[in-house]
Amino acid sequence: MRSALLAIALPFAGAAWLSTPAAAQSEAEPTEPFRLHSALGLPDWLTLEVEHRTRYESVDEDFRAGRVGSNQLFALRTLAYVAADIDRFRVAAELMDSRAYDGPADGFLNTTIVNAVELLQAHVGYRATDLVEQGDTFDIQAGRLTMNLGSRRLVARNRFRNTINGFTGLNSSYETADDATLRAFYVLPVQRLPNDLTALRDNEIEFDEELDRTQFAGLYGSMPVNDGAFDAEAYALRLDEEDQGGAATRDRRLWTIGARLHRDPAPDTTFFEWESAFQFGDSRTSSSSTTDLDHEAQFHHLSVGYRFDGESSLSVEALFDYASGDDDPNDGENNRFDTLFGARRFEFGPTGIFGAFARSNLVSPGLRMRFQPFQETRVMLATRLHYLASDQDAFTTSGLSDPTGGSGRFLGQLAEIRIRHELVEGSVNLEFGLAHLFAGTFLEEAPGSDGEDSTYVYATTVFKL
Repeated sequence: MRSALLAIALPFAGAAWLSTPAAAQSEAEPTEPFRLHSALGLPDWLTLEVEHRTRYESVDEDFRAGRVGSNQLFALRTLAYVAADIDRFRVAAELMDSRAYDGPADGFLNTTIVNAVELLQAHVGYRATDLVEQGDTFDIQAGRLTMNLGSRRLVARNRFRNTINGFTGLNSSYETADDATLRAFYVLPVQRLPNDLTALRDNEIEFDEELDRTQFAGLYGSMPVNDGAFDAEAYALRLDEEDQGGAATRDRRLWTIGARLHRDPAPDTTFFEWESAFQFGDSRTSSSSTTDLDHEAQFHHLSVGYRFDGESSLSVEALFDYASGDDDPNDGENNRFDTLFGARRFEFGPTGIFGAFARSNLVSPGLRMRFQPFQETRVMLATRLHYLASDQDAFTTSGLSDPTGGSGRFLGQLAEIRIRHELVEGSVNLEFGLAHLFAGTFLEEAPGSDGEDSTYVYATTVFKL
């Protein structure tokens, strides 16, 4: 208990130091952050980066089906990246060690939290410049790798989550001198192991395996529009999967076609983002099902905001997301949108042992505000209402459903605050977050739900070496 309280108090330990005027904080001469690369006197052609993160998480009144009371744990993640640049080639490897401690015996735990001692990346890369025109670049990687694509809603290298999506295959990109980009990839997703609860609780080490009966490929293009006033993107993704060995799948054979327009925040400027994606093909409702269904689903995101000019970098933003759900469980179709390998923390609140909302069977309007009260501190406040897109489909992250639709659509309201503080520039960061889910009518009335509000709190320390 003492260690848990200490973890929660870490961000506030910096608050006393924060209370001094910004001018006083910056009186000291700026220094280069400590890095192992420099301390060891390594050559410039060799890269060495190490990051360790410790996060304490606690949930009071778990919203999931069959779970009551509280849950908590310490989630630890260490990343060690090394790369050698030889002429136009790069050989890179990254080790990830993700573990969890002090969780209750019946607490929520899966491979998004634990993946002890794993080779996250191991690939060879090649870069060519001035290939077609002056100033262009071409990059290709082959081997085990991680990826971000566009908005990160469909393909992401996870940031908040304690484990990270991995793939094995080819990833290439071509960028013109005018910042237009074309990417193409063909990869096999990596299955995180072990995946049984006892082994996860013991942080057992078992090396991950590629799912060679699952192929994931895509084309992605982006370009600046109107002299860089905003950016336009388009993509086509293909996922083909089958069961193999001990890996049961939903036999998804999906095309995801989408487009995105966005303008990033800048002082005294209106910014916006629109993204739409459409899915078609066939899939199954669960990994235990043997029935193939026609898959037709869609997702839409719209946000608009304004960033004020000034030292506080204040911005306010209105948000709206729609991800389709299955309209009728007996019509031979699956209309539930699949977010593939995307991230959701930046849009729907903290994940970890919480992760209340996902980009599936959801309608969610909201408001978000960001500001910087001190040079080293950033604050985010957000509130979102969440509804089921289809009242006969499941609240996907909870395991709750009411096939009759009698429990209504309103899931509840999520209110969140996040504080980030750079304690030592470039080396030590603190983050504190609090999210409260006010239960809506669905959570109050759905079969198997206890109808209680849920509160999630976390405190994080990150060291970069």
